[in-house]
Amino acid sequence: MTYSFLQYMSDTQLLVLLPLVACIALLVITVALRFMNRTWNWFDYDSDVVDTATQNSMSGAYVVLGFVLALVMTTASNLDDKVSQEAQAIKSLNRMLILDGTPPALKARDALLAYTNSIIVDEWPDLKQGQGSDVTSNALVNVFLQINRIDPSTEKRIVIFSKIIDAVDHVAQARNDRILSVTSALPTMFYTVSLLSILGVIVICGLRLIEATPLRAVIMAIQLVMLTLMLAAIAIIDLPYLGDTSTSAESLQEVYNGLKLQSPTPLQPGAQ
Repeated sequence: MTYSFLQYMSDTQLLVLLPLVACIALLVITVALRFMNRTWNWFDYDSDVVDTATQNSMSGAYVVLGFVLALVMTTASNLDDKVSQEAQAIKSLNRMLILDGTPPALKARDALLAYTNSIIVDEWPDLKQGQGSDVTSNALVNVFLQINRIDPSTEKRIVIFSKIIDAVDHVAQARNDRILSVTSALPTMFYTVSLLSILGVIVICGLRLIEATPLRAVIMAIQLVMLTLMLAAIAIIDLPYLGDTSTSAESLQEVYNGLKLQSPTPLQPGAQ
Protein backbone atom coordinates (compact mmCIF):
# COMPACT_ATOMS: atom_id res chain seq x y z
CA MET A 1 0.00 0.00 0.00
CA THR A 2 1.13 3.52 -0.74
CA TYR A 3 3.31 4.95 2.02
CA SER A 4 2.30 2.38 4.62
CA PHE A 5 4.64 4.07 7.12
CA LEU A 6 1.80 6.55 7.66
CA GLN A 7 0.10 3.91 9.83
CA TYR A 8 2.64 4.85 12.52
CA MET A 9 1.63 8.52 12.43
CA SER A 10 -1.51 10.11 13.80
CA ASP A 11 -3.58 12.44 11.63
CA THR A 12 -2.51 15.39 13.78
CA GLN A 13 1.15 14.55 13.37
CA LEU A 14 0.78 14.35 9.60
CA LEU A 15 -1.18 17.60 9.40
CA VAL A 16 1.54 19.34 11.40
CA LEU A 17 4.56 17.66 9.82
CA LEU A 18 3.99 18.47 6.14
CA PRO A 19 3.32 22.23 6.59
CA LEU A 20 6.22 22.49 9.05
CA VAL A 21 8.65 20.80 6.67
CA ALA A 22 7.41 22.98 3.81
CA CYS A 23 7.89 26.20 5.82
CA ILE A 24 11.38 25.14 6.90
CA ALA A 25 12.22 24.32 3.28
CA LEU A 26 10.92 27.75 2.22
CA LEU A 27 13.10 29.44 4.83
CA VAL A 28 16.22 27.51 3.82
CA ILE A 29 15.68 28.06 0.09
CA THR A 30 14.94 31.77 0.56
CA VAL A 31 18.09 32.31 2.63
CA ALA A 32 20.15 30.37 0.06
CA LEU A 33 18.72 32.33 -2.88
CA ARG A 34 19.30 35.66 -1.15
CA PHE A 35 22.89 34.68 -0.36
CA MET A 36 23.58 33.65 -3.97
CA ASN A 37 21.97 36.81 -5.30
CA ARG A 38 24.07 39.02 -3.01
CA THR A 39 27.29 37.12 -3.70
CA TRP A 40 27.12 36.51 -7.44
CA ASN A 41 24.22 38.71 -8.53
CA TRP A 42 22.81 35.83 -10.58
CA PHE A 43 19.26 37.10 -10.90
CA ASP A 44 18.02 39.95 -13.04
CA TYR A 45 15.13 40.35 -10.62
CA ASP A 46 11.70 41.17 -12.09
CA SER A 47 8.95 41.24 -9.48
CA ASP A 48 6.17 41.16 -12.10
CA VAL A 49 7.47 37.93 -13.63
CA VAL A 50 7.94 36.30 -10.25
CA ASP A 51 4.51 37.44 -9.02
CA THR A 52 2.87 35.94 -12.11
CA ALA A 53 4.78 32.66 -11.71
CA THR A 54 3.85 32.47 -8.02
CA GLN A 55 0.17 33.13 -8.71
CA ASN A 56 -0.02 30.59 -11.55
CA SER A 57 1.81 27.83 -9.67
CA MET A 58 -0.29 28.29 -6.54
CA SER A 59 -3.55 28.37 -8.49
CA GLY A 60 -2.65 25.26 -10.48
CA ALA A 61 -1.63 23.34 -7.38
CA TYR A 62 -4.84 24.29 -5.53
CA VAL A 63 -7.03 23.18 -8.44
CA VAL A 64 -5.29 19.80 -8.85
CA LEU A 65 -5.12 18.98 -5.15
CA GLY A 66 -8.68 20.17 -4.61
CA PHE A 67 -9.93 17.86 -7.36
CA VAL A 68 -7.97 14.88 -5.99
CA LEU A 69 -9.18 15.59 -2.45
CA ALA A 70 -12.80 15.48 -3.65
CA LEU A 71 -12.02 12.24 -5.49
CA VAL A 72 -10.53 10.43 -2.49
CA MET A 73 -13.37 11.66 -0.25
CA THR A 74 -15.85 10.09 -2.67
CA THR A 75 -13.84 6.87 -2.75
CA ALA A 76 -13.72 6.75 1.06
CA SER A 77 -17.48 7.21 1.21
CA ASN A 78 -17.95 4.37 -1.27
CA LEU A 79 -15.77 2.09 0.87
CA ASP A 80 -17.92 2.82 3.92
CA ASP A 81 -20.98 1.98 1.83
CA LYS A 82 -19.44 -1.34 0.78
CA VAL A 83 -18.79 -2.31 4.39
CA SER A 84 -22.40 -1.46 5.23
CA GLN A 85 -23.58 -3.55 2.27
CA GLU A 86 -21.47 -6.47 3.51
CA ALA A 87 -23.11 -6.17 6.91
CA GLN A 88 -26.54 -6.18 5.28
CA ALA A 89 -25.60 -9.27 3.23
CA ILE A 90 -24.67 -11.11 6.46
CA LYS A 91 -27.95 -10.07 8.06
CA SER A 92 -29.89 -11.28 5.02
CA LEU A 93 -28.18 -14.69 5.10
CA ASN A 94 -28.84 -14.92 8.83
CA ARG A 95 -32.57 -14.31 8.27
CA MET A 96 -32.77 -17.00 5.60
CA LEU A 97 -31.02 -19.54 7.81
CA ILE A 98 -33.36 -18.79 10.71
CA LEU A 99 -36.32 -19.02 8.35
CA ASP A 100 -35.18 -22.50 7.30
CA GLY A 101 -34.88 -23.41 10.98
CA THR A 102 -33.51 -26.93 10.54
CA PRO A 103 -30.52 -28.10 12.63
CA PRO A 104 -28.13 -27.96 9.60
CA ALA A 105 -29.30 -24.42 8.83
CA LEU A 106 -28.75 -23.33 12.43
CA LYS A 107 -25.28 -24.91 12.40
CA ALA A 108 -24.62 -22.88 9.27
CA ARG A 109 -25.82 -19.84 11.19
CA ASP A 110 -23.31 -20.60 13.96
CA ALA A 111 -20.62 -20.79 11.28
CA LEU A 112 -21.83 -17.42 9.93
CA LEU A 113 -21.51 -15.96 13.43
CA ALA A 114 -17.95 -17.27 13.69
CA TYR A 115 -17.16 -15.89 10.22
CA THR A 116 -18.47 -12.42 11.12
CA ASN A 117 -16.38 -12.40 14.29
CA SER A 118 -13.32 -13.48 12.29
CA ILE A 119 -13.76 -10.50 9.95
CA ILE A 120 -13.56 -8.13 12.91
CA VAL A 121 -10.88 -9.92 14.96
CA ASP A 122 -8.66 -11.62 12.37
CA GLU A 123 -9.13 -9.93 9.01
CA TRP A 124 -9.55 -6.25 9.77
CA PRO A 125 -6.02 -5.85 11.19
CA ASP A 126 -4.59 -7.69 8.16
CA LEU A 127 -6.23 -5.21 5.80
CA LYS A 128 -3.58 -2.71 6.91
CA GLN A 129 -1.05 -4.98 5.23
CA GLY A 130 -3.06 -5.03 2.01
CA GLN A 131 -4.43 -8.55 2.31
CA GLY A 132 -7.22 -10.66 3.75
CA SER A 133 -6.93 -13.28 6.49
CA ASP A 134 -6.57 -17.01 5.85
CA VAL A 135 -8.44 -17.64 9.10
CA THR A 136 -11.41 -15.66 7.78
CA SER A 137 -11.21 -17.45 4.44
CA ASN A 138 -11.44 -20.78 6.24
CA ALA A 139 -14.37 -19.50 8.30
CA LEU A 140 -16.20 -18.56 5.10
CA VAL A 141 -15.48 -21.99 3.60
CA ASN A 142 -17.00 -23.53 6.72
CA VAL A 143 -20.17 -21.49 6.15
CA PHE A 144 -20.44 -22.95 2.65
CA LEU A 145 -19.82 -26.47 3.96
CA GLN A 146 -22.52 -26.15 6.59
CA ILE A 147 -24.99 -24.75 4.08
CA ASN A 148 -24.20 -27.65 1.76
CA ARG A 149 -25.47 -30.01 4.48
CA ILE A 150 -28.94 -28.47 4.34
CA ASP A 151 -31.32 -30.92 2.66
CA PRO A 152 -34.58 -29.15 1.71
CA SER A 153 -37.42 -31.66 1.90
CA THR A 154 -40.43 -29.53 1.00
CA GLU A 155 -41.25 -27.09 -1.76
CA LYS A 156 -41.17 -24.23 0.72
CA ARG A 157 -37.71 -25.18 1.97
CA ILE A 158 -36.46 -25.55 -1.59
CA VAL A 159 -37.42 -21.92 -2.22
CA ILE A 160 -35.77 -20.85 1.03
CA PHE A 161 -32.65 -22.86 0.18
CA SER A 162 -32.32 -21.10 -3.17
CA LYS A 163 -32.44 -17.77 -1.36
CA ILE A 164 -29.82 -19.00 1.10
CA ILE A 165 -27.51 -19.83 -1.81
CA ASP A 166 -28.03 -16.34 -3.26
CA ALA A 167 -27.43 -14.73 0.12
CA VAL A 168 -24.18 -16.59 0.85
CA ASP A 169 -22.95 -15.70 -2.63
CA HIS A 170 -23.59 -12.02 -1.83
CA VAL A 171 -21.67 -12.41 1.44
CA ALA A 172 -18.66 -13.88 -0.36
CA GLN A 173 -18.79 -11.22 -3.09
CA ALA A 174 -18.97 -8.43 -0.49
CA ARG A 175 -15.82 -9.78 1.17
CA ASN A 176 -14.02 -9.91 -2.18
CA ASP A 177 -15.02 -6.31 -2.91
CA ARG A 178 -13.75 -5.18 0.50
CA ILE A 179 -10.39 -6.90 0.07
CA LEU A 180 -10.01 -5.46 -3.43
CA SER A 181 -10.74 -2.00 -2.03
CA VAL A 182 -7.48 -2.23 -0.06
CA THR A 183 -5.66 -1.39 -3.29
CA SER A 184 -7.85 1.63 -4.04
CA ALA A 185 -5.21 4.10 -2.83
CA LEU A 186 -3.68 6.60 -5.23
CA PRO A 187 -0.48 5.38 -6.91
CA THR A 188 2.91 6.31 -5.47
CA MET A 189 3.58 8.33 -8.63
CA PHE A 190 0.90 10.84 -7.59
CA TYR A 191 2.61 11.56 -4.27
CA THR A 192 6.02 11.74 -5.93
CA VAL A 193 4.81 14.23 -8.54
CA SER A 194 2.88 16.22 -5.90
CA LEU A 195 5.90 16.53 -3.60
CA LEU A 196 8.15 17.58 -6.48
CA SER A 197 5.53 20.11 -7.61
CA ILE A 198 5.27 21.57 -4.12
CA LEU A 199 9.06 21.79 -4.06
CA GLY A 200 8.83 23.78 -7.28
CA VAL A 201 6.25 26.07 -5.68
CA ILE A 202 8.57 26.54 -2.70
CA VAL A 203 11.45 27.53 -5.01
CA ILE A 204 9.22 30.05 -6.83
CA CYS A 205 8.07 31.46 -3.46
CA GLY A 206 11.73 31.67 -2.41
CA LEU A 207 12.53 33.66 -5.55
CA ARG A 208 9.68 36.05 -4.73
CA LEU A 209 11.00 36.49 -1.22
CA ILE A 210 14.41 37.64 -2.45
CA GLU A 211 12.83 41.07 -2.33
CA ALA A 212 9.83 41.05 -0.04
CA THR A 213 8.21 42.79 2.89
CA PRO A 214 7.40 40.87 6.10
CA LEU A 215 3.72 40.94 5.08
CA ARG A 216 4.46 39.22 1.77
CA ALA A 217 6.58 36.61 3.58
CA VAL A 218 3.68 35.83 5.93
CA ILE A 219 1.25 35.56 3.01
CA MET A 220 3.57 33.17 1.14
CA ALA A 221 3.95 31.00 4.23
CA ILE A 222 0.18 30.87 4.81
CA GLN A 223 -0.45 29.87 1.19
CA LEU A 224 2.17 27.16 1.43
CA VAL A 225 0.66 25.85 4.67
CA MET A 226 -2.80 25.68 3.06
CA LEU A 227 -1.36 23.81 0.07
CA THR A 228 0.47 21.21 2.16
CA LEU A 229 -2.57 20.77 4.42
CA MET A 230 -4.55 19.71 1.34
CA LEU A 231 -1.87 17.15 0.43
CA ALA A 232 -1.83 15.86 4.01
CA ALA A 233 -5.62 15.52 3.97
CA ILE A 234 -5.40 13.54 0.72
CA ALA A 235 -2.81 11.18 2.24
CA ILE A 236 -4.97 10.64 5.33
CA ILE A 237 -8.21 9.92 3.49
CA ASP A 238 -6.54 7.96 0.69
CA LEU A 239 -5.42 5.12 2.99
CA PRO A 240 -8.74 3.40 3.78
CA TYR A 241 -7.50 1.03 6.50
CA LEU A 242 -4.60 3.01 8.00
CA GLY A 243 -4.31 5.86 10.48
CA ASP A 244 -6.91 7.55 12.64
CA THR A 245 -9.30 8.42 9.82
CA SER A 246 -10.02 5.03 8.26
CA THR A 247 -12.86 2.79 7.19
CA SER A 248 -14.50 1.37 10.31
CA ALA A 249 -15.82 -2.12 11.00
CA GLU A 250 -18.53 -0.63 13.22
CA SER A 251 -21.44 -1.79 11.05
CA LEU A 252 -20.07 -5.35 11.03
CA GLN A 253 -19.57 -5.21 14.78
CA GLU A 254 -23.18 -4.13 15.23
CA VAL A 255 -24.38 -7.02 13.07
CA TYR A 256 -22.25 -9.48 15.03
CA ASN A 257 -23.64 -8.20 18.33
CA GLY A 258 -27.17 -8.53 16.94
CA LEU A 259 -26.57 -12.11 15.78
CA LYS A 260 -25.26 -13.08 19.21
CA LEU A 261 -28.43 -11.83 20.88
CA GLN A 262 -30.64 -14.07 18.73
CA SER A 263 -31.35 -17.61 19.95
CA PRO A 264 -33.42 -19.36 17.28
CA THR A 265 -34.96 -22.75 18.15
CA PRO A 266 -34.36 -25.59 15.67
CA LEU A 267 -37.40 -27.15 14.03
CA GLN A 268 -38.25 -30.69 15.01
CA PRO A 269 -37.71 -33.38 12.35
CA GLY A 270 -40.69 -33.49 10.04
CA ALA A 271 -41.88 -29.96 10.94
CA GLN A 272 -42.97 -27.84 7.99
